[in-house]
Amino acid sequence: MTDERNDLPAQREEFARHRLVLEFLRLANDWQRTYCRMIRALADEFGEELVLDTVEKEWWDQAYEVGLTWRERFEADPVAALRDKAASWHDGALWARICCCDVEQTDERWELRSVKCYRELFNELGEPKIGISWCMTDFAAVKGWGAHIVMRQPKQLLRGDNYCHQIRYITDDPTEQWSEYSQELSEKVGWRSVRRLEAEEE
Repeated sequence: MTDERNDLPAQREEFARHRLVLEFLRLANDWQRTYCRMIRALADEFGEELVLDTVEKEWWDQAYEVGLTWRERFEADPVAALRDKAASWHDGALWARICCCDVEQTDERWELRSVKCYRELFNELGEPKIGISWCMTDFAAVKGWGAHIVMRQPKQLLRGDNYCHQIRYITDDPTEQWSEYSQELSEKVGWRSVRRLEAEEE
């Protein structure tokens, strides 16, 4: 059996992936800084509530449409679709290298705990509300998968936790998930949840 640590072609392949990850992170950070400055300028001009509600809703709609591309697979075989979706994120994917995650999965449940994420830059920029108005897209995508797939996020880096904890699972009770983007949802997991935490600290 070949030890990949001493396998030169394998090392070259991994190095190429590493360089790709570094380039992705550089470009993503440049984009996030520009996006953050733009949204902050708009919020200062037109009001934070109006602007963040608007961008959060736009991100939600976009991610929901992406989620719908998986709906047929989730309706046909939710267990297989959940397994395939998790694998598409964590088995050799770019995401596995830019987000340091511990993944647990059973047939009907997919959990991940991420201790590092490139979106943490919004904390460094002092703009967690702007960042989480984008991160809420994870919920929208899951909503697009189907009514019997739900998501919970008990911990969130952008809300000051030490790690993100995301849980996606199959349920027989479709009422467990929010039906659409709403202010109520934002107050639980969107930008308004950060505003609530800030108000509690005052």
